Amino acid sequence: MFGLTCFWYRPHLEALATGRLEGRPARWVAGHVAGCERCRRTAEAFGRLRGLVRAAALPPGDPDWSTFWPAVRTRIETEAPRPLRESWWLPLWKPVWGHPRLATFGAMAAALLATVTLWPVSQDITTALTSPVVVQDVAISDPGGSVMVYSNKDSDVTVIWMFAADTAASSDD
Repeated sequence: MFGLTCFWYRPHLEALATGRLEGRPARWVAGHVAGCERCRRTAEAFGRLRGLVRAAALPPGDPDWSTFWPAVRTRIETEAPRPLRESWWLPLWKPVWGHPRLATFGAMAAALLATVTLWPVSQDITTALTSPVVVQDVAISDPGGSVMVYSNKDSDVTVIWMFAADTAASSDD
């Protein structure tokens, strides 16, 4: 009888027949094969096939090393070695790798450059940095103080600075 469990055990039948399945999986598959006629016939067919292949296969012969090593030795003696070629980046790196401070500074400079270049900037900041600023000086009644007004037309930002006279210095006189 062919059941759903056969789908689970069928891939393991060949390993069971060849003896490659061990332990608990081998016991599970063997238990299934004992109760399922179709899987038992398949496992027996795998076993017969393995026996036929082993009977037909010739034993491997000993390798013939008598001509291998003399040919290698002759090639080593007759061929000129090819010159070693350095990588394209190695001459650029050689002046740096002997100087740890230079290498560290170069890595930090590259990281800073990458950060500044790739840092996301919003459109509002770009507009605020590039738009003109209007500076006004406002007169007040105090002769030692002043008020300055900075305004930006594009971003509607106004900054007011008030400078007062130094009262501590004037009271000491």
